Amino acid sequence: MFFFSTDAFSANETSKIIVPALTYLFPTLSTDQLDFWHIFIRKCGHITEYFILTLLVLRSFRYEEIDPLESVQPQRLFRAMTFVLMAALLDEWHQSFTASRGASIVDVGYDCVGGVLALWLVTVYETWRIRSHSVL
Repeated sequence: MFFFSTDAFSANETSKIIVPALTYLFPTLSTDQLDFWHIFIRKCGHITEYFILTLLVLRSFRYEEIDPLESVQPQRLFRAMTFVLMAALLDEWHQSFTASRGASIVDVGYDCVGGVLALWLVTVYETWRIRSHSVL
């Protein structure tokens, strides 16, 4: 994840790939529209990256529980979100040391949106699974 925080994935570098692809797919987009979609795709990358991280963290925490088949445990969700928040903050701190990137608390917010979305989907799924698969 920290590789994505380097200069290799700065907006200037990703625009060399994303903008030509958008121009090819949507040739009528203006320069302002291309810039908007470039930023939108980059922010979706933040959300997706931390969505996946949250799923992996939840999976790792599941093996520490006494009864992993129990209903959704709030402690596990809280610990996972704390881990994701700390990872996002460290990621932005790391970006503050790069030449063409900067730290942004807004990006931490996007990262946390990915984490919260993953937690919500897991909670919905686990609740549904427990209710639909009765022990009796």
